[in-house]
Amino acid sequence: MLEKIIRIDNVGVFKTGVPSAVSLKKVTVIYADNGRGKSTLSALLRACGAADAQAIQKRKTIGATGDQAVKLLVRTSVGGSTVSFNGNTWSSAVANVHVFNQEFVERNVYAGTDVTPDQRASMLELALGADSVAQREEFQKQSEAQRSATQKITASEAALRGFHQSETLATFVGLEPIDDGPQQIAHIDKQLSEAGSIKQILGRQGFRKMTGTIYEFDSIRAIVESSFERLQEDAEAVVRRQFDAHLGRETERWVNEGLRHKPEEHCPFCGQETAGLPLLKAYKDYFNQAYKDHLQRVASLGRLSGQQMGTDLLPEWRAAIDFNAGVKDWWSGLLQIDVPAFGMDAARDAINEARKLINIVIEEKTAKPLEAIDATPIARAETILNAVLNDVAKFNGKIQVANDAISDFKDGLARIDIPALQKERRIIELRMIRYTPEVVQHLADRTKAEDDKKDAEGKKDLARTKLDQLMATSLATFQKAINDRLRDFGAPFSICELKPSYMGGGVPRSEYGLTVRGALVPVGRTSGDALTFHTVLSEGDKRTLAFAFFLAKLFADPDRAQSIVVLDDVFTSLDLHRRAKTVEAALEMSRECEQVIALGHDAYFLRDIRKRAVKANNEVTELELRRGPENYSVIGQFNLDEFCASPYYKNYRLVETYTTGAGSTSMLEVAQALRLLVEGHLHRCFVGRFPDGLTFGKMIQLIKEASSDNPISQLRGLAPDLQKFNEYAAMFHHDTSGGHARVDVNDGELLPFASAAIRFIQIGKLF
Repeated sequence: MLEKIIRIDNVGVFKTGVPSAVSLKKVTVIYADNGRGKSTLSALLRACGAADAQAIQKRKTIGATGDQAVKLLVRTSVGGSTVSFNGNTWSSAVANVHVFNQEFVERNVYAGTDVTPDQRASMLELALGADSVAQREEFQKQSEAQRSATQKITASEAALRGFHQSETLATFVGLEPIDDGPQQIAHIDKQLSEAGSIKQILGRQGFRKMTGTIYEFDSIRAIVESSFERLQEDAEAVVRRQFDAHLGRETERWVNEGLRHKPEEHCPFCGQETAGLPLLKAYKDYFNQAYKDHLQRVASLGRLSGQQMGTDLLPEWRAAIDFNAGVKDWWSGLLQIDVPAFGMDAARDAINEARKLINIVIEEKTAKPLEAIDATPIARAETILNAVLNDVAKFNGKIQVANDAISDFKDGLARIDIPALQKERRIIELRMIRYTPEVVQHLADRTKAEDDKKDAEGKKDLARTKLDQLMATSLATFQKAINDRLRDFGAPFSICELKPSYMGGGVPRSEYGLTVRGALVPVGRTSGDALTFHTVLSEGDKRTLAFAFFLAKLFADPDRAQSIVVLDDVFTSLDLHRRAKTVEAALEMSRECEQVIALGHDAYFLRDIRKRAVKANNEVTELELRRGPENYSVIGQFNLDEFCASPYYKNYRLVETYTTGAGSTSMLEVAQALRLLVEGHLHRCFVGRFPDGLTFGKMIQLIKEASSDNPISQLRGLAPDLQKFNEYAAMFHHDTSGGHARVDVNDGELLPFASAAIRFIQIGKLF
């Protein structure tokens, strides 16, 4: 039992929260407005029960520079002991602390709009009995051992990956040891070296041939030997005389070009009339279409010559000769090869000679386009060129013989399978690596981890089998307990299909649904327009469900008689029926548990708990979390009756205490309460006869004017005394004293009027 709160420093809204030690009883009710520290205090007590230092450190007072400190006095069966927190650790844990607060709801039931997998896992922990919890811990222990072994296997295989390279680990592990690995590798390296030389030989090129061609001069010969005989004799004679008299062929070209411009009636050169001119007609006859075609063929001789003689093969032949010289030098150490010579200079001269002969014939034909020219030079050019081509053919023939010899030499070389040698060498290296101490150790670690994993899997399966059996019983009992509580609270729903699940990493958690007015509603996330936990339950329903979980867990605890129960705003969002049932649940806790601490901002609810607890002969104390220095909170004593009392009751108790001398009072406060007290009494005795808002003076006037059938007419005889009483009592209120209420009071003057007010209430007389 938590007997005293001695110290709370720098935790949440408590900077120095306990000015003096606060004693708690079997039932302790603690009132606090919102933001005054209820959540902080309930979280502190939960952290104390779990010796959770981090939960307190997260709540360090904002802006506080001092260390956190908590000191509590806890009474056990063997005596009292102090439990403290020094800012870093708890001195010990307080056993059997059950806390219902928002943190409990969010951890075990729901958060916002969802019921998460983590909350269902926490709920399963709530539902399990001691045997199930132990078996669950065994299951989780073996699950963790399995995961740990798997991680070790992965780590060993990752370490081995750099050793077995591209081979599979299974192949690497199965390799046999080798004694003469270095010697075998040296032998293979020698073969690979030789194979490398052969490979180089096989890749060496042979000799290059010279490019040949064909010279064809038949078209040129036909044009050179052609003539033009279709001109009219008269036209030719006239034209010839004209041409001969004027620069011959130059004039002929000039006239031919001029006729293309279609001469006008007057010559653009001399102005002479051209119509009917015999010489012009002779020109036109002379330069007809056949003549034009003939000249075009003659003009094409240069192009035809270029097609046959324009390609210069000499640079290409020179490149082949130079290339072959290099090839001969490389092969000379391996083969006796006769590489033919070729007279490049002679070939160049011959080709140039042939080109000159062709050009001579073309020039002559161009000078005499209408006459047939002797084509003998063309024949001589052909003979010269064919001789050159014959030399090229002989050269290429000898080159072919040399290349055949090279090919035969390559075919005769021994063929070595280099990839096979390289693979064999790699296997030998892996066999040597396989049995190094480092690799042997990694493989041993892997083997041990595999054995550990197999062992953990077996124990895990056995633990799961036992856990499933225990959970089936525990969950059925827990489901019934929850539904009994929900039914007692008048909830229109119940939970169903409460069962364990191993989805999500193998850690067991609960799965359940809700039956709401005959419909099954899943508590996990859904899609589309399906019913959801969030949409079918009100906030009050959700809070009721969470409280039912808490009660089912609490009253299933076999050690609940030694437990401390903390309730933080448990009645939030509850209606009157559920509120009454919550009070009954708190009373049930007071009977079956060692201590109940209820925190809330509803003083009337806390007063109900206190009344029921006192009636059941429980020791009860009332505390308050109130505003202290610097707007921080402090814990102090509280009077629920005083806080919850009506203004009439407060005024009566104040005046009666003064008149009897039973306690110290302020005479000014007594004087200010007199009129209000008598007014309240009149309203209670004659309900509805005095409208709200009337001053006491107007109420007296109604009494004086009341008809005989009006009950207030019975007070007509007291009207003078009431008037006298009002004249005195009104002096202490602004509305009847010109805005300046009296503040000076003496006992001799006050006591008669205070006594008169009490007599009026008790026996109906004033003086």
